[in-house]
Amino acid sequence: MSRPGPSILAFASIVAITGIAGADDLYFAEITPGFSNGHVSRIRTDGTGYTRLIETGSGIRAVAVDPRDRKVYWTDVDNFVIARADLDGSNPEDIVTSGLIFPSALTIDAVGREMYWLDQDNWLARSGLDGSGFITLSETVTHRGIDLDLAAGKMYWSTSDTLFKGKILRANLDGTQPHVAVTSLDAQFKPNAIALDVAAGKIYWTDYVIDVVSRSNLDGTNVEIIWAAGANHNPRGIALDIANSKVYWGQDNDFDGTSGRIMRANLDGSNPQVVITDIGLPNYLALLTDAACLADLNGDGVVDFADYLEFLNLYDAGDLRADFNRDGIVDFADYLEFLNHYDAGC
Repeated sequence: MSRPGPSILAFASIVAITGIAGADDLYFAEITPGFSNGHVSRIRTDGTGYTRLIETGSGIRAVAVDPRDRKVYWTDVDNFVIARADLDGSNPEDIVTSGLIFPSALTIDAVGREMYWLDQDNWLARSGLDGSGFITLSETVTHRGIDLDLAAGKMYWSTSDTLFKGKILRANLDGTQPHVAVTSLDAQFKPNAIALDVAAGKIYWTDYVIDVVSRSNLDGTNVEIIWAAGANHNPRGIALDIANSKVYWGQDNDFDGTSGRIMRANLDGSNPQVVITDIGLPNYLALLTDAACLADLNGDGVVDFADYLEFLNLYDAGDLRADFNRDGIVDFADYLEFLNHYDAGC
């Protein structure tokens, strides 16, 4: 059956059914104090529903979520694997089982159906979401944070240059043209986990050396501390909820790292709040919303008419990136599913 053309699709948008937004969830890599065990854990953004979904062992370091296939991914530095499971923790499977040394950071390109990760101190790599096509993109001294600016075709990641110093690099999605995005002349400055607000032109990061949460412009200008955690309270993972103008981060409760908490604040650092406390160490965060920005096909953090036109191009070409109901066929049902996500926005 042939696909209806763009003019018919444009007409159909008039009668599209809207999507229904629901509760938002934070998935996080939770390391038991003393590094005796670890879990893929989940909590609602209002602080309810804390659940340890998957017991992974102490090697868990990073998590990421794929809203399209409803999967959670994680890295394991003890068993040298990248694994995934359904969002409720069922059906776990190892998908990258060789070539890993210390996979410390992970992010998902839900549109391009790929994942990017850092092998700490070694390289930056990419593969398909099933682990196929593993390729090294950049051999730099990587650290613990990576995120993507799909609209600009760029990726950002943190580095570890010395015990107390690092920076954030930027490159094309294929690893070419790497250069410094954020750095500092201060004696101590070491970005850890990172998160991008592309629409606002901002990058956020945690720094466990000077124990702060910071942000700057994407070009590294206007660096500002938005939260000071206190000495040796070790800010860890970070995630942004752009739709609700919130930043979330994990940190240790005390000097000895005997427990952790998840915090949140407005994007400028105002109105800080504790989401949950007295849990394990929340090493890496990933936010999943029901809308999940699936219609943001150009990856600029905003769902708008440019994304609609991009969908029409993909749809007309039969590109599987337009297969929004994931049945392996690009047809009118995918258009209606796209409109649900388009209506929901980010």
